Amino acid sequence: MRFEQLRYLEAALRTGSFRQAAHELGVSQPTITNQVQRLEEDLGVVLVLRGAHGVRPTDAAERILPHVKAAIRAEDLLRQEASAIDGLKIGTVSMGTVAIGSMRVLPQLVREMHEGHPNIRFEVTEGGTYIVCEGVLDGTFDLGLITRIPLPGEPPDDERLHYVDLMTGRLVLCVPDTHPLARAETFDLDDLSGEPLIFFREGSILRRAFEQLTSGIDARIVYTTDGAETAQRMVRAGVGIAIANTLAPSTTSGNGVTLIPINKPWAQTTLSAIVRTGELRGRIVETLLRQIRSAKGATDRLPGR
Repeated sequence: MRFEQLRYLEAALRTGSFRQAAHELGVSQPTITNQVQRLEEDLGVVLVLRGAHGVRPTDAAERILPHVKAAIRAEDLLRQEASAIDGLKIGTVSMGTVAIGSMRVLPQLVREMHEGHPNIRFEVTEGGTYIVCEGVLDGTFDLGLITRIPLPGEPPDDERLHYVDLMTGRLVLCVPDTHPLARAETFDLDDLSGEPLIFFREGSILRRAFEQLTSGIDARIVYTTDGAETAQRMVRAGVGIAIANTLAPSTTSGNGVTLIPINKPWAQTTLSAIVRTGELRGRIVETLLRQIRSAKGATDRLPGR
C-alpha cells in the first residue's frame, strides 16, 4: 500500500470519476484505475463500484474512507513539517469558504501570507456554510470561512470546531424602490403575504433565515438562486423581495433597491473562521490561523461562548 494509492482512491470517490480524479491529480486515467485496483487487491476488498455514470464507494470503502483521509492529512502534515525545518518554504492549504469570505477576507489574507511565504498554494472551494462545516469536519478542508446566524431551532455551535469570529453584520429585507414597503422603516410579517419572494437554494443559511422569517405565511417563491448578487439584480428589476446579509458587498441601498432592517433577535450575522478542535495542525495552517487571529476585531473563542 502506498500513499498515492490512497490519494487516487479518495479523489476518485470524491469526484465520482476516474477521469476527473486523473485530471485533478495530474496523472493518466489508466494510472488511477490500475493503482486503485492494486489497492483493492492488497486490502482484499472491493472499494469502487464502476458504472456507466462514474464510480461510487462500496460499503467497505465507506468504512475505511475516514481512515484514508486521515492518512492523507498525516502525510501532508509530515511534508509540511519537513519543509518547515528550514523555514516555511512550500506547501498547500485547502480551504472552504462562503462567497462573503472570498470577497471580504481572502484577498488581503492571501496577499499577506504570500508576502512572507510566496510559495504557499491555496486551494479554495466556495460553498454554503453547511457544506464548508462538513468539509472541515471530514478533513476535506484544513480551514473554513462560514456565515453564522443564531436561528431558532438551529443546533448550537459544534464542539468539534474552533471558531474565530472576524466581523458581524445584519440581515435585511431587499425590496424594489418602487414597492410600497420601500417607504417604510419597518415591516410586519403580513406585509410579505402574497408578495413575490426571491429565495436561495436548499442548504443555504440565508434560505433557512428567510424560511424562519416567513414561517406562518404562505411564501410565494417566484425565483430561486445561489448568488446574493443575482438576488439583488432580481430585486432591482422588480421581480420580487429578497433577504440579504449586510456583510455581502452587493448588499447596498440605491440604484433600484431599498434595504429594510429585519428587527428580529436572531437577525445578526457573523463571518467566522473554523478549524477542527484539538487536532495537531500543520505549520502552514497554524501560520494562517495566526494571521486570521491578528485581524482587527477578530475574536478567538470556544464553541458556545
